[in-house]
Amino acid sequence: MRTLKTSLLCCIVVAFSVCGPHAGAQTYVSLAYGGTSCSMWNSRKPIEGKVYEAWMLGYISSYNAYVFNGPNVFDGSGTDDYCKEHLDDSLDAVVRALIEERARKASN
Repeated sequence: MRTLKTSLLCCIVVAFSVCGPHAGAQTYVSLAYGGTSCSMWNSRKPIEGKVYEAWMLGYISSYNAYVFNGPNVFDGSGTDDYCKEHLDDSLDAVVRALIEERARKASN
């Protein structure tokens, strides 16, 4: 029985490590709504939109405070359009992509 439990646990760990979501070069844990997919954002926004937006604005505020060399990298606009084209992306990935895009424009 113990061998079966150990084998089962090992299979679960391997399954999650192989099949779980992998974010390119992400070396941090995205908390709260960061793991929410764009498809979830699109379907739940009428109900939970303010919560999602608050998470996103907190993320952007943190980026502004600790990374960006200027007053505000962007205001969060464009998230809906980006999510419509990238349904499987997490909200974290979307905000990072939009920040990178806006930061490149600001530096040019």
